[in-house]
Amino acid sequence: MEGQIMQEFKIPWGQWYEQSYRKLTFPDEWEVHYQGMQELPSLTSGEVLAAIDNPVGTERLETLAAGKRSACIIIDDISRPTPGAYLLPLVIRKLLNAGMDGRNIKVLIALGGHRPMTKQEMEIKVGKWVLDHVQVLNHSPFSTDLVTIPDDDQVIKINKNYVDAELRIAVGCIVPHTLAGFSGGAKAVIPGIGGIETLKSNHLLVYEDSSKNMSFKTSTCNPDNAMRTNMERIVGKVGLDFIVNVVLNDKMGVADVFAGHFIKAHRAACRRAMECLQTELVRDADILVLSAYPKDTEYSQIGTCFAVLGHYKEMCVKPGGTLVAVTAASEGAGFHALFGPGMSLFSPHDDNVPPPELKGKETLIYSDGVNAIDIRQFYRDETPDLNREWEDIQKRLEEKYAGRKPVVAIYPMGAIQIGCMNTEGGE
Repeated sequence: MEGQIMQEFKIPWGQWYEQSYRKLTFPDEWEVHYQGMQELPSLTSGEVLAAIDNPVGTERLETLAAGKRSACIIIDDISRPTPGAYLLPLVIRKLLNAGMDGRNIKVLIALGGHRPMTKQEMEIKVGKWVLDHVQVLNHSPFSTDLVTIPDDDQVIKINKNYVDAELRIAVGCIVPHTLAGFSGGAKAVIPGIGGIETLKSNHLLVYEDSSKNMSFKTSTCNPDNAMRTNMERIVGKVGLDFIVNVVLNDKMGVADVFAGHFIKAHRAACRRAMECLQTELVRDADILVLSAYPKDTEYSQIGTCFAVLGHYKEMCVKPGGTLVAVTAASEGAGFHALFGPGMSLFSPHDDNVPPPELKGKETLIYSDGVNAIDIRQFYRDETPDLNREWEDIQKRLEEKYAGRKPVVAIYPMGAIQIGCMNTEGGE
């Protein structure tokens, strides 16, 4: 209403693309909780190098590189927040200082089932220095020269550039993952640089049965699960000499670094992530505002905004409450070779936006990167109400809660926050 006093809150928007903020407004009398991430300092390059020089479970990188003629460094793509332009030069310079020829160092974008990146996107993700000094390649799960690794349990095909390298390194970040527990570690190899058959068989491990009912077992923040166990089994056969996994802070800077063995260093990083990404959840809110940032590059990832709620979903919102799912969707609808519309493991968003525990709650979408026609392909039945302007959502909420003082909880980085709640006294 005109003249009404409003509260204002800013949420981060458009990872890699806009790198800005959007303003959310609510009536002054409403009880609004902004549940942001902890404000942790960013490590200096010297501090990052010190962590790399003190690996967990392996020898130092220079020692591993000694006498090696070639290296392949895997890094995730632009749909993930790993600060490659900051980390990769530190790793590459170590290889150069160890005597390796830069012409024999390759950076391989671990796309899994995602689309290839353009040169402009590579410059954003890995930085101009990297592009100027080494070869940067996109992985393709459909490549005809993938290397088959003998195995009795499944078809294992891996990128040839990686298999041929004498030294194999993976760089990534540690954030919650619904199926693999956390990102990072062996996940860089599978699904990162595997063939499409290998990707599919690994993902099928999480489904409740093989009848394609598409209901799966979630393992958010629990790395001891069937999918990751299989990833690590495969990597044990293929080889991964050294990882650099970082934990991020609220500014997408590096809060901590763990380097070394692909399991031992990864688990240490996961334990640290549980501390750094922990966020107190508000109980029994009327309205939840959940952002998919920093996984907000494409609409297909909007379901990640609910990750922060963990196992407390039903406790976080009242019956009859409202969910507002937020994504910039800077690239539009998005693409995935397994989970995209029309692909073999596609599951309609009706099943996860909102999640089953919150089924029936009014769900509004806030995104200006897509329109209602773009998102129709993701739904089996009715499409959620898409709003391209926050003012339209504000109006809807004010009408629904007229004469009341609703409790609002905002989770500005819901895709990577780890929710916690004191449940003493019963649920």
